[in-house]
Amino acid sequence: MVQAPVGFQCPECVAEGRKRTREWKTTSPIRVTQALMVANALIWIFVSLYTGSLSLWGGGVTEIHVDFALHGAYIHERGEWWRLVTSAFLHYGLLHMAMNVFILVLLGRMLEPAIGGWRMLLLYSVSLTGGALGALMVEPNAFTAGASGAVFGMAGAVVIAERASGIRFRDSGILAFLVINVAISFLWPGVSIGGHLGGMIVGAIAAIILWTFPKWTGFINLASHVKLLRPLPELMVLGLGVLCVFLALSWAAPNWRTPIF
Repeated sequence: MVQAPVGFQCPECVAEGRKRTREWKTTSPIRVTQALMVANALIWIFVSLYTGSLSLWGGGVTEIHVDFALHGAYIHERGEWWRLVTSAFLHYGLLHMAMNVFILVLLGRMLEPAIGGWRMLLLYSVSLTGGALGALMVEPNAFTAGASGAVFGMAGAVVIAERASGIRFRDSGILAFLVINVAISFLWPGVSIGGHLGGMIVGAIAAIILWTFPKWTGFINLASHVKLLRPLPELMVLGLGVLCVFLALSWAAPNWRTPIF
């Protein structure tokens, strides 16, 4: 067994995996990415039909958003912790949803073949919690919704993964793409700056763990003898998500009366 980009595989598997992921373009299935794409689109369609809100951009806060979008008061006072998740599948307008889904698919085509479906889902989920934490830190009194926190986490992960894989930023353009979108987050009214930055930072940290931790010689030697340690990077990423949820519920959400920023 030898070290693979994530985890341990046989030498033949590693060689084949490098062929598939070297250029970050592949025909490998992206089932998790597609499932997330479909879920976001179907939920937008349902909300639009149910509420009659068919805005192209900047749709109002509907009764569905009041019940399921991110809001510090509802989370803290009513214990509605599930808003940390449900808010990431709601959007304000068709273009809001379409842009997030488009970037989700673009980044998913790079990430999912490189790390596998369930790690892709883990990375997306942890980035989602980072986005929720960031949004509650900056705007705890807003009804925040959208998949952009998780999507920004994927973008941050691609930056780290390309660096770890020896791909130059100028060859892929992902760093420039991320910088431009961060700038837009500050300039465009109504955009959740905290959600974008929170998701990006947490997604990048998760990618550092998944791509670089298994390359640590000490871990490789130890995990080769103790098989139970092999999923340690994934467990660390899961722990990162749990930490984000804990901070969101116990620290960020209670500040809805007096925003942190």
